[in-house]
Amino acid sequence: MKRTASDPTSATTRRRFLQTVTVATAVASAGCIEEIGTEFPKNEQWPISEYVPDLPVAQRTAVLEERIAVLSTDRIADPDALASKLSEYELAVESIERKRDVLTIEYVNTDRREEGTVHDLALLAGGYAALVEGGYEAAALEATILDDAPASYGSATVETPWAAAYNAGELTAAEYGELVVTTIKSQRSEPQINVSTAE
Repeated sequence: MKRTASDPTSATTRRRFLQTVTVATAVASAGCIEEIGTEFPKNEQWPISEYVPDLPVAQRTAVLEERIAVLSTDRIADPDALASKLSEYELAVESIERKRDVLTIEYVNTDRREEGTVHDLALLAGGYAALVEGGYEAAALEATILDDAPASYGSATVETPWAAAYNAGELTAAEYGELVVTTIKSQRSEPQINVSTAE
């Protein structure tokens, strides 16, 4: 006798088949989830330092320590001597002059794409520390950073008390450099993206 779709025995058979497939799929999935879940250790800290690869770039503190030390031990008697020393390290000084109680310097950052601003500012901070150690008196050094145009795109400040504290051993080169880096201000504007109303 032929069974139809409305036959209760046929419906029961179909239901049992679907239940069996569902259970089998759930069991298989549970096995996969358990296997994947045990593949990596549980994240208990962030970041997990042992899983972070070493970066192929120098850390900022290392750059500050190295570059500040380059000029901080030199004898620099006056601003012109500072400009001369900076030019030996390919820092293109456009102008250096005293305005009231602040020494101002403008320089072109020609290697900003390769090295960045921190390299030059650390060198400048080291040179200013040497200038302060040599007896030069000013409230601060104001640096204006120019591009190749040349047009101003940033500025930074080296406070004289920071340089004096570094010279006295009260600040490490990294600490001194970090104080200088926190004063960096960019004068660049974000690029404007013009979108037509028809788009």
